[in-house]
Amino acid sequence: MNINNFKINNTLLFAVLTFLFGILLLNFMGITIKVLRETYSAYQISLFRNIFGFIPIIIIFYFVTDSNEKKLSFAVPRLWLLFLRGGFITVAQLCFFTSLLYLEFATAIALSFAMPIFVTMFSIPILKKKVGIYRWSAVLLGICGIFLIVRPNSDVFSIYALLPIGAAIGYAMSMITVKLFPENISSVVIQGYSQFSSIIFSAVFLFFLGQTNNIENLNDLILFITLGIVGGLGVLLLIIAYRMTNPTNVAPFEYFGIIFSFILGYLFFGETPFEKLFPGVFAIIGAGLLILWRERILKNRIH
Repeated sequence: MNINNFKINNTLLFAVLTFLFGILLLNFMGITIKVLRETYSAYQISLFRNIFGFIPIIIIFYFVTDSNEKKLSFAVPRLWLLFLRGGFITVAQLCFFTSLLYLEFATAIALSFAMPIFVTMFSIPILKKKVGIYRWSAVLLGICGIFLIVRPNSDVFSIYALLPIGAAIGYAMSMITVKLFPENISSVVIQGYSQFSSIIFSAVFLFFLGQTNNIENLNDLILFITLGIVGGLGVLLLIIAYRMTNPTNVAPFEYFGIIFSFILGYLFFGETPFEKLFPGVFAIIGAGLLILWRERILKNRIH
């Protein structure tokens, strides 16, 4: 066996396992949010999520050893755009956190996975990208999947099912804004500014629109701290996995998040929304994988 191939395979395996663990942690963050939503507002949860989620960002600042980021430059052109990105993230959080009070956990997660569909759609007017027949087919397939889950013309339709879709749009816009910066701008710096602006936005939303409840007991305080740290650590692990290998090698494994959500939703809340989500969830997953596959082919052609 070629030693270099063995090293590459081991690195890829470790990257995939790191990525999956990060996805699992983000699902546990969602479980924590769903528990806290029974007592606290989405605005309050968003603020604590962003404050305690800044801890892993600080860790990244000190321990990132990428050769291009040994000396991080905090000078960023169009800084206002990063603050706008923080606003998109905060709105997405509020939509998703609110949906968890009214929807099954797996349903909210599955609908939020429509993000790649909106990234593809918004990249046309904003990034001036050309989208061919394959990705347009993926967009249509994903939209069909959304309709199959939401069922707007049926008796079981819930207006709250639109909230995870709003979250997917918000997260898609946050992804699009990153693409507007030159590649020499550190992703760590971009994330740091965005996280800081998310704290500001969530604090403003809480002050003007939200209801603040006193933290009732030590258990709730621990949940709030866990919420931020687990969420931030999950994002950190995704970043590490993306740095270890080509992002297209691990990106398809993101859809294990839907599988995790089914399992955790059943274990923690006894939810079994299988009939509601099928076959729409397969259409959303298929659309996302088709977009990833096409992006990978186009990137290989360029290189």
